Amino acid sequence: MNTDYVTRRQVLKRFGALGGSSLVIGAMDAWDLMGPESPSRPILSGMQPATRVIVLGGGLSGLTVGYELGKLGYNYQVLEARNWVGGLCWSVRRGSQHTEIGGETQVCDFDEGQYFNAGAWRIPNRDQAVLGYCKELGVPLELFVNWSDANYSYEENTEIGPLSGQRVRLREAKADLWGSTTELLAKAADQGQIDVSLTAEDQELLMEFLVRAGYLDNEDYAYRPPTSRGSEERYDLSALLKSGFGSRVRSLYAGTGGPDPVFQPIGGMMQIPLAFQRVIGERIKLRAEVQSVHQTEDAVEVTYRDTGSGEEYRETADYCVCCLPMSILKEIDVNLSSDMAAAVDQTRHSSSAKMGLQMKRRFWEEDDGIFGGHLWSRSLQLGEFSYPSNDYFSEKGVLLGYYGGGNQAGLSEKSLQGRLDHVLTQASKVHPQIRDELESAYSVWWEKVPYSLGAYGSTPRLALREQLSKPDGRIYLGSAGTGTRPAWLEGAIQAAWRTVETLHERVMRG
Repeated sequence: MNTDYVTRRQVLKRFGALGGSSLVIGAMDAWDLMGPESPSRPILSGMQPATRVIVLGGGLSGLTVGYELGKLGYNYQVLEARNWVGGLCWSVRRGSQHTEIGGETQVCDFDEGQYFNAGAWRIPNRDQAVLGYCKELGVPLELFVNWSDANYSYEENTEIGPLSGQRVRLREAKADLWGSTTELLAKAADQGQIDVSLTAEDQELLMEFLVRAGYLDNEDYAYRPPTSRGSEERYDLSALLKSGFGSRVRSLYAGTGGPDPVFQPIGGMMQIPLAFQRVIGERIKLRAEVQSVHQTEDAVEVTYRDTGSGEEYRETADYCVCCLPMSILKEIDVNLSSDMAAAVDQTRHSSSAKMGLQMKRRFWEEDDGIFGGHLWSRSLQLGEFSYPSNDYFSEKGVLLGYYGGGNQAGLSEKSLQGRLDHVLTQASKVHPQIRDELESAYSVWWEKVPYSLGAYGSTPRLALREQLSKPDGRIYLGSAGTGTRPAWLEGAIQAAWRTVETLHERVMRG
């Protein structure tokens, strides 16, 4: 038996023992063993102008369904309860407004040109469906900064030692962790204390790598902080390990969104649904609040209320594609089968919330040299605090001051001012100037937003997903909540594609 190599199966077993499923999945992905990330857009043909379809919901899934049905010549209508399209693709800017369920009314008074994405906000480079539509519909993109060595990490925990309560530059923690560990490895290798099967040439190349990677001295292999770190002071390795900063230092970015590049539409995520709207045009009816959906063997009748006039209307179609959030579908009078109704009732939504903060000046750039990326902290009750990846060096900007569970620290039950006070108190531990620089804030707690009642859906288990993906008589469910990636725009598009393909095949069969 040749013992000079191991199979990929053996390596995966060892990865599993060492790092669990995430390490195994990472290795399989690197070896292209995971299969395609997302299905391709279905290639469909055959015009159907005589077939009438009503699409409920003008979010990304509903717009995609309408757009693709239009290419096939269907007679379709998209009904959207709000006076704007996009659903979770909502870029809050001057004049945006909403009244929370049982709560306060907000009207955004950001300066013209300032905005923040209250829902979806970044597009991974692997999400080819979204990127494909951006190209097809002419939505210009720019880079979204997911990681920057200039950002801070901050933890409050006496158990982590001397770094508790200190803001630490990621580049400092990163350089010192790499430097200290490569120093240990290089010195051990130099003294022959590492039992590895390497040729003399391999050992020499390994030492060269360690010296370069960790900024080590060529002679004694000691780590000496480089000038690009920011200072010659180095953090103790033990303190860094206790602090948990090591979880941020990996060969590839480990946060949400995946490895770079990550993108965002210029002018806000809402530019994507607005591009669909320009193409679909008058087939989208806004302010159409669905009241009921009743189907027979031959047709579907949808009743909706015009929220502007208060008048009620009825529309009849051959089929209905429901792309409403499941939380909204639960509240509507719709005659689904018992199995489908039970499946819908089992769906759940995230309580995610966001808050945008317009600042008088871009102090994070001017004072701290930060351009995009996030503040990393597990102890600050802010969820994710992020800096804009656009309009660098301009006068003002909007920070994402909060992105997390809506009920963290009891925020769902607080007033708008109470939520803002919480965010400013937490953020000022890292950015003490934030209170003085604040001009305006806008809070979006999705579970309190009408026509949403929650943010993205939870991923359904397989049996539930299979049920939700089936046609229920003449009603199809095509929202992102029926798919494998409900928290991403890609999931909304994939669900729409599946629905259009299934419906069209049925119509073509007659």
